[in-house]
Amino acid sequence: TDLFDVELVRNKLEELKHRRHEGSLRDIIFCMRADLVRNLGNMCNPELHKGRLHVPRLIKEYIDEVSTQLRMVCDTDTEELSLEEKLSFMHETRHAFGRTALLLSGGASLGAFHLGVVKTLVEHKMLPRIIAGSSVGSVMCAVVGTRSWPELQSFFEGSWHALQFFDQMGGIFTTVKRVMTQGAVHEIQHLQWKLRNLTNNLTFQEAFDITGRILGITVCSPRKHEPPRCLNYLTSPHVVIWSAVTASCAFPGLFEAQELMAKDRTGEIVPYHPPFNLDPEESSVASVRRWRDGSLEMDLPMIQLKELFNVNHFIVSQANPHIAPLLRMKEFVRASGGRFAAKV
Repeated sequence: TDLFDVELVRNKLEELKHRRHEGSLRDIIFCMRADLVRNLGNMCNPELHKGRLHVPRLIKEYIDEVSTQLRMVCDTDTEELSLEEKLSFMHETRHAFGRTALLLSGGASLGAFHLGVVKTLVEHKMLPRIIAGSSVGSVMCAVVGTRSWPELQSFFEGSWHALQFFDQMGGIFTTVKRVMTQGAVHEIQHLQWKLRNLTNNLTFQEAFDITGRILGITVCSPRKHEPPRCLNYLTSPHVVIWSAVTASCAFPGLFEAQELMAKDRTGEIVPYHPPFNLDPEESSVASVRRWRDGSLEMDLPMIQLKELFNVNHFIVSQANPHIAPLLRMKEFVRASGGRFAAKV
């Protein structure tokens, strides 16, 4: 095939096999640290997956061989390598190889497709440890990021009703009154109550400590000079997840913009960005910082995940239908060639 470098991948596979049969563990480590890359010979080419049920056999053999040798390094009990050396090798190799993240876009009711994507990844035990999303995608992210592996497996067996958020919108007069007074169709308190039950009132840091998964939720500000943010256990460890999801779902007209909430040192829920005032008797002139739907400015936080967590491979569940023609146009421009196509 002309979609990837067959000769390069085959040569590297033979080298790895030779090292495994003839060399020591130190030889294996030296070889893998020298030239283990994710996209060897362009074997991550998306065209390899179009119209095929599986990747070419050569690529699968290469991946299996790398996995076998990594397990050898981990499982072999020998005085040749100390535990510290093994940990150092794994840490450095993972950093060089990069990490994979699952991204779930916004998309209103079409976000229900995210449920099937995550369910399939869980069933095949292929769910990445890093998962991020915005708007309705952040709801599914919160479900995944706050549950242990057994809890996550049981969730998909019979907890679909827990994701029904808009069944108590109210009558027409109640809705019209809410739109006229609050500028929003839905009542935000009902969504907050549902999300509290889904996430167990956990913060980003607490969820990471419990599950080991990295959860990212994007929000943007109505303020002109405040950039969008990807909330996670590094940038906002004390923010409660239900508050972040509520803000990320606050699409203008659907929900009103929300103030982020966090836990203080005693565990009490407090505003994350309260207006600062040294004199409590004086009324603060600073307005409350509110946040809204992250998909308005940063639907998929790829740049932030690359910078913070060394992510270089993304699995994207894109539920917005208007994106499809843009992606096709992008493929057409690239296929046509030219100076402009190289920049797309």
